[in-house]
Amino acid sequence: MLLYQRVLQQLPPGSVETGTKVTGFTPADNGTEGVRVEVQNTAGTRASVEAALLIGADGLHSAVRAQLYPQQSEPHWGGAIMWRGVALAPPIRTGASFVGLGRARHRLVFYPISAPDPASGLAMINWIAEITTEQREGLDGDWNKRVRADKFLQHFREWRFDWLDVPALIEATESIYEYPMIDRDPIPTWVNGPVALLGDAAHVMYPTGSNGASQAIVDARVLGAHLLQHGINARALQAYDQQLCGPISEVVLRNRQAGPFGLLQMVDERCGSVFEDINSVIPHPEMQAFMAGYKQAAGFAVETLNQAPATLPPGARLAATTSTKSA
Repeated sequence: MLLYQRVLQQLPPGSVETGTKVTGFTPADNGTEGVRVEVQNTAGTRASVEAALLIGADGLHSAVRAQLYPQQSEPHWGGAIMWRGVALAPPIRTGASFVGLGRARHRLVFYPISAPDPASGLAMINWIAEITTEQREGLDGDWNKRVRADKFLQHFREWRFDWLDVPALIEATESIYEYPMIDRDPIPTWVNGPVALLGDAAHVMYPTGSNGASQAIVDARVLGAHLLQHGINARALQAYDQQLCGPISEVVLRNRQAGPFGLLQMVDERCGSVFEDINSVIPHPEMQAFMAGYKQAAGFAVETLNQAPATLPPGARLAATTSTKSA
């Protein structure tokens, strides 16, 4: 809703039409630039919209992607299921640490998303519990399914430590959601003429590197930069595709291998995840090299990010040269 309100502030009245989905598209007649977009609202009313460009940001089950790639395979699921929630609990280590606990196929990730309350010392802790299983029943790709803690708590019942009580953390959570870890095989291009894919429609991925939704933000900024440079045309879409499609396709495949949590797999293979000193299992330089490789591929390398210029120049605005209506 924050993003929605911001868009309403930035765009002219009537630019955003909720309750409407894209069902298909056709290139403009007579070989001219542009695209005719077919839309349908919640009442079933259909309409056509003329646009200079169509950006399909319509998620895992993208209608735009399905038309670009009618023979695409079904969503890929490797057996991992996540449960996510937010609860009040004491922050640990630095008070802002991101912690991964467990094994590659059975783990918990948690980190604070607020400062501690001065009175109670408790912070809002975002947690993600995950297992890998052979069970596929009831997993339909729904990322908004609310579940009870007792559906999965047995997998973490014994995870009680003097510095963290995992069952208590889970049971203190008001709303828990289940997320099958689903992605799609990478495609050779996100663009066809005046049509482009963005976000999950382009590259839905396992969020093992905390880069599932954030990559859509990167996509939008890069696309915006190329629209500023090239104008509202297919050249901007091609430049966007050339910059991101190949590298982000590699991230999709890396995340299937547990992304940064591949470290847990390495430890499991070397010692069954039982050790006294982690450096005797995986020396710190090796750990750093592993993480650096992932950060570089995902665009998270700190030095690179800190030295990079702004993707979008501050205050930049794009002036439309063609009268179009947003779809």
